Amino acid sequence: MSEVKRKDDIQGDILHEYDGIEEADNHLPLWWLVTFFGAVIFAAIYWSVYSSYGLLKPPFAEYQEEQAAIDAESGALLTDAEVAAFAADPARVTEGRAVFAQNCVVCHGERAEGKIGPNLTDGTWIHGGAAKDIFNTIRLGFAPKAMPQWGNVLGPHRTQSVAAFIISLRGTNATGGKEPQGTPYDPSAPPRLAP
Repeated sequence: MSEVKRKDDIQGDILHEYDGIEEADNHLPLWWLVTFFGAVIFAAIYWSVYSSYGLLKPPFAEYQEEQAAIDAESGALLTDAEVAAFAADPARVTEGRAVFAQNCVVCHGERAEGKIGPNLTDGTWIHGGAAKDIFNTIRLGFAPKAMPQWGNVLGPHRTQSVAAFIISLRGTNATGGKEPQGTPYDPSAPPRLAP
């Protein structure tokens, strides 16, 4: 250890001085050492528990499981055939008609002939005419066209029922309906991705 040149009240022992710059040789503060070694110990335990030995699931894996459960509950994982099957259930279609009358007639009309929103009884669809596309449009909405997100408001079951009702209307061509918008529905085409 170098010889102490002088003692400063704030810096402690001054060991070196070069060009007017004084260098002190002091111990690190206890709070800094505790924080540093605590972080090292925490990192070692965290790595061992999550990565090395796999005793617990990593937080991202837990997040993915929770998201999958939410998607399953909301109907996001339903297939096109499953959504289309709801339209074959008269009870679901009746329930969907009631929910439609309560929430959708302002934009789509009482017979779904189209007012502000598009005609839902013709054979053309703006966001895809497959059953899954219709369900996703109701569930997720489409903000650029002022279609609200109804999935959280109605819940999964009632959203599926409204989709069933609208699927049952497809191709019925209500009299006095709004002009066709979008592309014609092609039953052989796969569903689009969610809007």
